[in-house]
Amino acid sequence: MLLRDRTIDRYAHSRPVIECAQCGEPVYVPEWSEYLDGHRARHLWRCEECGTSFETTVRLPSHAAA
Repeated sequence: MLLRDRTIDRYAHSRPVIECAQCGEPVYVPEWSEYLDGHRARHLWRCEECGTSFETTVRLPSHAAA
C-alpha cells in the first residue's frame, strides 16, 4: 500500500502535470529548459521512476500590438 501526503496531491493538482512518455508517472520539473526564440521553449524531462528522458516544445502565444 502506497501512502501519499495530501500536500503533494494538492500541489500536483495546482499546476499542469507532465506524464512520463514511457511509464505514465508524473514528472513535475524539467531537468533543463532552453528558449529557442521569442515564441518557443524546449524542456528536457527525466522520469525518476523509470529513468526515461524525453523533450517537449512549448509554443507561446505572440502578443498583438495594441
